[in-house]
Amino acid sequence: MSLQYAILGLLNYDSMTGYDIKKMFDNGINNLWAASISQIYRELSTLEGKGRLTSVIQQQDDRPDRRIYSITDSGRAAFRSWITNFPEKFSKEKRDEFSLRIFFGSNLSRDELVNQFERFIDEKQRYLDEINYLYKISDKYVQKMKLFNNEDMYWRFILRRAQMTLDTLISWAQECIEELKIGS
Repeated sequence: MSLQYAILGLLNYDSMTGYDIKKMFDNGINNLWAASISQIYRELSTLEGKGRLTSVIQQQDDRPDRRIYSITDSGRAAFRSWITNFPEKFSKEKRDEFSLRIFFGSNLSRDELVNQFERFIDEKQRYLDEINYLYKISDKYVQKMKLFNNEDMYWRFILRRAQMTLDTLISWAQECIEELKIGS
């Protein structure tokens, strides 16, 4: 459900193609909300059907034609309603396969558990590296896109949260590995 509001929020800045929206997801908000190109185009079609956005075909001589989407007044109203009306709970059901595996860790050897924690750390470190890179280039990125009105502060809030969360998860996993190795 939130995918449509993420799309409306992006279109609230400026008109974009589906490809532009996918790039924004991949380069800007993928740590908050992931979406495939097929999901994005499905939502764009649904939103257009509801009158929350419109599209026009822009012909190009040297490349395939582009469909450019723009938010409508109805779309702005829907986005505004969504962003100002807080849900009872922000977090939905939690499904964390890694934690579930660790919960049943007594069924694994200590070496197998250490291996899983090390893989977990590697994955989180890759995400952290990506977040740190985004944090470093956020000023250039915001200026380059020229779509945002003082949004860089809010982006930094989210990037900092991601950094802190990943740092904590990595530290936790390292502590678990130490404890497993001591108990061997």
